Amino acid sequence: MAFDAERYDREVIKPLRGRHGRLPAGDLAARYAVQPEWSPQQLVAHLAELRGFWRERATGPDSRAEVCRLLISADDKLRRETGDLMNDPTWWREQAGVTGDSPRSVPATPAPQQEEPVQPARSAGPPTSDWRVWSWRREAHDFIQARLDTPIGGDRRRQPAGGVDDRRHDRVGEADGGAPAQRRPGRAAQPGIAVGQADLTVGVLGGSGDRCRVRLSWPAAGGDRVRIRWAATPPPWRAGAVLPVSALSAFGAEVVGVRQERDGEVSVVAEVPVGYHLYVPFLVEGDQATVGRLVALGVAEPVRRLRAERRGDDAVLSWIWPAGARLALVEWTSPTGTERGQVSRAGYASANGFRIPAAADPCVVRVAILASVVADEVRSPVREVALPPRPVRVSYTLARHWRWHLGRREISVRLRAATDVTDLVVTVVLGAEPTMPPSPVAGTVLAEVVGVELHREQTRELTVVVPELPRLHHPYWIRCFVRGAVPIAVSVPPVESMRVS
Repeated sequence: MAFDAERYDREVIKPLRGRHGRLPAGDLAARYAVQPEWSPQQLVAHLAELRGFWRERATGPDSRAEVCRLLISADDKLRRETGDLMNDPTWWREQAGVTGDSPRSVPATPAPQQEEPVQPARSAGPPTSDWRVWSWRREAHDFIQARLDTPIGGDRRRQPAGGVDDRRHDRVGEADGGAPAQRRPGRAAQPGIAVGQADLTVGVLGGSGDRCRVRLSWPAAGGDRVRIRWAATPPPWRAGAVLPVSALSAFGAEVVGVRQERDGEVSVVAEVPVGYHLYVPFLVEGDQATVGRLVALGVAEPVRRLRAERRGDDAVLSWIWPAGARLALVEWTSPTGTERGQVSRAGYASANGFRIPAAADPCVVRVAILASVVADEVRSPVREVALPPRPVRVSYTLARHWRWHLGRREISVRLRAATDVTDLVVTVVLGAEPTMPPSPVAGTVLAEVVGVELHREQTRELTVVVPELPRLHHPYWIRCFVRGAVPIAVSVPPVESMRVS
């Protein structure tokens, strides 16, 4: 399983050259060069070696280094979202569409824990899980899937009113009247699992504020030996696993309520917070507990992909509305205190978002959803996003001089700012690529000046010496980068003035 750096550079990094800001969607297994048949120990060792390769290559001045820096940034984000799941070969098989013996998924979107036979690969092409295959069909699939709320190939049935999400799970409750959901035909409980594959049913009865009432029921055969626990993330055990009772406390909280038995069914009504939760039954016998099949229920789920961006003096919020939402409540801080607003779904669509006027100062914006659940109205969990300070606009121009008495060329960098700003770091970079350098590390630093002060509408001039350059078939680039304690927006001069031959 030796890591082939040359092959990885040729088949993964080279096709991504010229990408700046973010990476396109792609085959995750191919990007990490992961083989689905690896053991956990081989996978951990490979990921450590691959990340070391990225860090080593990210220090260079070329476009390959820029790709490695983007890979490191994307990897950090993925590790925060998935945790230790990246060290599990089963998780990688799921990302490639290969079903293993114990499928698990990312906590934010847990997949049903069911055992199904592996579908044979099509004869028209190689398996999609092979990292060596860079398929444009896979690229297109991931590109579209990243922009859809419902996964491609998933259950796209219409969700019931009230924010109850029954996708990708065997049984969930319905919001109209609290009636339990029906079992899907053709899925029998696995033998040997006391709490069967589809024995637990969850339905919503109503709610108030940020709490809702749910009804959980299961066959009376389990009796008082069944315990139900709930959490926002999937359990660390697969269905059918046997573990000590003392280990249950590591997963979520136990459902508390009055149990009733009627017509061969045990039920309990409990009050839980609104949102998306997973309910897992456990059959307790002595000091051992058998894990049952989890069931998911979403009630008044929060907004997703909440973002804030500046447009002039205003700020515009955008998000994805959950099912059953009719009104959004928005709260933000301002110099005069806390301000509140609201927007309907139709108003949001007509205005292309929610606009906060004259949002010059940094603040934290919070968004919650009002949703109807049965005959009640509940408020979703709050999601928040930080609005950074308004950037200070800095412009610069370049002027070339030939010092005959010194035998050298110089570049004059003249900087201006729209307002007073201090403690700036100005970096002048020479780029040798056909395109201008996108960042200071993508070229050769000619000069870096620390502690620069700019006053409103006053020009500050810096002189930079340009060394003798070998002749190329394309011109060099001179570009100036400015950073400071506050966000800086740099306006570049005319492109022709940035070229040096």
